[in-house]
Amino acid sequence: MADKQRFAASLRSLTPLAGWLANHMADLPVQEEWQFALDLAACEAAANIIRYALHEDDSRSFSAEFTASGGEICLRFTDSGDAMPDGLIEAARATDFAEMSPLMESGRGLKLILLCVDTFDYVREADRNITTLIKKV
Repeated sequence: MADKQRFAASLRSLTPLAGWLANHMADLPVQEEWQFALDLAACEAAANIIRYALHEDDSRSFSAEFTASGGEICLRFTDSGDAMPDGLIEAARATDFAEMSPLMESGRGLKLILLCVDTFDYVREADRNITTLIKKV
């Protein structure tokens, strides 16, 4: 099963994104904690796209695609905004979340995503960003 949806590059889009995702997760044979983790990762990824790639310009948009297949859920976000700076995901992987300051303005979101999903991948391809989150069921 696959479904693709477009969302405006506004933080107000996080609520409809979460509702869209909840509809897809409703019939999955998973615990509430599993759903919460995927929702958190999805909203963090979308917030990063909205803020940093698309600069909260609600005349622009990004897409989210939900696919359930082979015992895993794949969320793929695509946007045509600014590229993610090199090394951010690797730096988040190398950071101990417990040692991160709660007062940090940015940087915690990537680590949260990494803690909530099994795979977090980002590629820049043909002037667009593709962010992929995979969580095993």
